[in-house]
Parts: sequence; structure tokens; C-alpha cells
Amino acid sequence: MSSRTYTYTLVFLCCSVFMFGQEHDFVRGRLIDQQTGEPVVFATIRVKDNAIGVISNNDGGFKIPSGFKSISDTLVVSSMGYETKEIHFNSLKKNIINQILVKPSVVELSETVVTAKKKRRTLDRAEKSLTAEQIIKYAIEGIPANYDKNPFELVGYYRDYQLRKEQYINLNEALIKVVDKGFDVKDYRSVQFGLFDYKTNFDFKIDSFAAKPYDYQNKDKYIPDAVFNNKVVPNELVQLFNHDAIRNNNEQTYSYVNTFVKDFIKGHDFFTYFLTNYSDKKVYKIKFRKSKIPFQVSGDIYIDMDTYAIRKLDYAVYRQNSDQTASANSSESEMDLLYEVLLEYQNYKDHMYLNYISFHNKFKLIRPPVFFIKDAIFDPNTYQMVMVLNKPAVNWLTLKPRDFNVYYEGHRLKVKKVVRMGEIGDTYVLSFSRDRKLQRKRLDILFSKIEDIDKSSLVIVIDKMVDKEGNLIGERKSELLDQFREFFTQKIILRNNIEVENTSLVNKTISLGHEKQPNIKVKIDDYWMNTPLKKAQ
Repeated sequence: MSSRTYTYTLVFLCCSVFMFGQEHDFVRGRLIDQQTGEPVVFATIRVKDNAIGVISNNDGGFKIPSGFKSISDTLVVSSMGYETKEIHFNSLKKNIINQILVKPSVVELSETVVTAKKKRRTLDRAEKSLTAEQIIKYAIEGIPANYDKNPFELVGYYRDYQLRKEQYINLNEALIKVVDKGFDVKDYRSVQFGLFDYKTNFDFKIDSFAAKPYDYQNKDKYIPDAVFNNKVVPNELVQLFNHDAIRNNNEQTYSYVNTFVKDFIKGHDFFTYFLTNYSDKKVYKIKFRKSKIPFQVSGDIYIDMDTYAIRKLDYAVYRQNSDQTASANSSESEMDLLYEVLLEYQNYKDHMYLNYISFHNKFKLIRPPVFFIKDAIFDPNTYQMVMVLNKPAVNWLTLKPRDFNVYYEGHRLKVKKVVRMGEIGDTYVLSFSRDRKLQRKRLDILFSKIEDIDKSSLVIVIDKMVDKEGNLIGERKSELLDQFREFFTQKIILRNNIEVENTSLVNKTISLGHEKQPNIKVKIDDYWMNTPLKKAQ
């Protein structure tokens, strides 16, 4: 996470109509690995001889407007490590999810050094043997040549959502315009956004408590091991783009990547690499790690063999399950994922542009109790407290007065008697012992209408009381969920200059769904929302 906003410190995504919502106008497909049967995620599906395209979802699914048949009869599927595949539109049926097999390309294992047998087009390097560090060094040096220094725009599909037991919840979707002045403008704050459309997708389950903002004060919802250094935290879209370490290569981004051009090589160990391919290009795949117990980094970086352009970066940070067993050799399956940044760049007219970026983190949710004390009423005449529960208890007969713990100003008040009232069984009358002077004094204040109206220091804890579902009274259960923010480019637009009215730009300090967030109310051609299936598969 960007230190200019907050630091993730480990302490440790041509039709002439707008396609949104018109499900009957689409053909759907799912990309499947021919060998393993697993979905092929984040693959690019483009209309042949047209710049428009879409990225496959986490389930390998995608949808393409049927109207593109009039432009081209073929779709082209490309993905890192797979053979490029062409699909004829006429082979895709409209009323089903078409299963499309994609064949992995042959991976060439490399030795400790990689031999380049021809000069590099961009960097013009002679034939030589290269180490992984040298390949990455050349890639960093090649950023000014490989990425556009002139203004450009990206238009694409944005979404943020959560994942609980493979079910998508709280899915928000938008069509976004990214306005970039070019890679020569290093400060990420110069990148602006236009919001064409934004909506919460009510076809998916809404969990309002999980959708609330992060709360690091009350710890109701927070990211474990994250430290926020700034008072103002940008919105979800800005947070996503701040995690593009290639675009922000000379800026502090997130922990361990830090400033990419300065810190990436010296901060990681590079231990194995392969030759794979993307479309017709040979690509180096270099694995890296970093260990700082109890945290461990692992990932892959993909670099074009001819130009040294960085095509893809997969960066994941894990935490050991137990400090006692922490080891630099622990496998990922033995650790808890904290966050992962996955981004890919595509080649367009001799420069590289963002194809997609996905930021995934775990967060902890401490839910309110489902069985709780709804009200406490004080009778100053009888010195009795009427306690009302939100629902009946099933085991009240087994409880003793000593199981009712009442604390006031940090001191425990002795409960002498507990009587259940009514037939429902959700109301109890508590009587207090007055045999001690100090307790009588505290009871006088507690039951006074004048001296302590708010009674803010009163705490009631009941041992072992449960409802019929087995929930302990006052118990707050914790849950670990997955949060995703993703952007998928559908079209790249090159500009000589960029002039955007400030009134149409996204306000970076408020949520995309905020009522004050400006929306660009114009007709949108050629773009559509690639809504995933309800369950990740």
C-alpha cells in the first residue's frame, strides 16, 4: 500500500451501444486449462483486428457483446504461459456458458544463467549470458523506452468485492476512465479518474457490516499487520492504482517493493527462472523470495526477452501461522496470505500499457454479538436492575447469581438474587447486596438519576448464558474475509495532450459510491461490465 497514503507495513479489469445490463446481448465463455481442468484466470480475450477486449474472471469466465460479430468473426485469447487461441464467433452459443480449452505452452527450464542469442531491440545489448538480477536490471533501465512518456487514457471495467467461502459478496462495479499524463510524470497523484457509471450489484449478497469502512480504532474491521501513517486515506480506486509498482516505479509503493527502481533487486532473492511465452513473444519468468520472519514474500516477474519490458508482476506477502515454527523455508500452504498484488502490461503500438491490476488482501471482521443485553433499567426505589435480552436464554435455570458479573467504575458489584420475569424469558431482575459500605456507595451513584445519568462505565458479563442456537451472550465472533479491488483495461486511447475538467474527475478522498462523487453522464460506446458468476470456481 502506498506510503503516500498509508504504508502497508509488516511489523513485524465496435458496438455503438452501451452494453451494461443487457445480458441477452452477450455470448459467454469460460477458459479452462486443457491439462489440469482449472480455470484460466485473467486471460485477455480480444476481438480480432480490433483494440477492444476483456479479461477473464477468477472463474475463467468472460462475456463479449454479440454485436461484435458484425466487426470480426474471430476472438483471440492470449495468456501468459498459454498458446494463443482463436475462437470463431459462430462456434459460441448464446444461451450457455461455452467451455473453451486453452493449451499450456511448452516451458523451457533454464540453467543458472540465461543465454541471449540475439541483440535486444530496445536496449541493443550484445550476445551475452545473463543472471536474473541482470535481466531485471536491464528491465528497470528500459522503463523509459518501454512505457509511454506521452499522455494516454485507459477505459475499462472496475470492481471491488469480498469473498466468503467462495461466494462473492458486496460487489460494486463501474466503468472507469484513467487519465495518465505519461510515465515521465512520476508522481502518482497526477493520474486522474473519470467515473462513467457505478453501482452496487444487488444480484449478489449484501453484507452491510462487512461493507463498512475499515475501523482501526475499535478494531471492528481491520487488516492484520497493517499500519496507517496518514490521516486521510484515499478511496478504493486510488488505493488500487497506488499498488502498481511499474507505473509508480520511482515512488514509495508498498512494503518490501518499496521504491521499485531502487529497492526491488537489492531487497529480494532470485533463485530460479524459466522461458515461457505470451502470444508470439518469448518471456523470462523469474521467481523471487524475501524472508523476514515471521513474514515471507514470494512471487514472479515476467520480462520480455526481446525488449526487457516488464509484462507481469505477481507479488504476495504471507505471515507464519505461529512464531514458534517460523522458518524461512515454510511453504505458502503453511502460511496466511496477507495481501497479493497482481498486474500485467500489454503491448500496444510499441509501448506497454496496463492490461489489468488486482489487489487482494485479507481482513478481519469482529461482528456484533447475535445474543446480547438490549437494555438495562434501574429502579432507584428498590435498587433493582431490570435486564432485557434481545432473545430468551435456554439455560437460565442452571445459572447462579455469581454468574452475573456487574462492574461499575471498574469494580465488581455483588449480585444477591436473579429472578426471571414473564413467559418469554428475556427479562431478568437483579438485586444487589448492600452489606458493604463501599458497595452501597457505588450503588447509590449507579441508581441515582442525577449523578450518573449515562452510566457509561457499567459493564455486564454473564457467564455461560446461551440462546437456543448455542450463542454465548455478548460473544463477538471473528471472521477472516478476502477483499478484492480490480481494474481491467478494455481500450487504450493515445493522446497528444489531456485536458479534463476538474468537475468531472473522481474525488480521491471519498468512496466511489458516495453521493457527492461526480459521474460523467455521457453515452458510452464499446464498453461493458464483465460481471462474474455468483460463485468463484
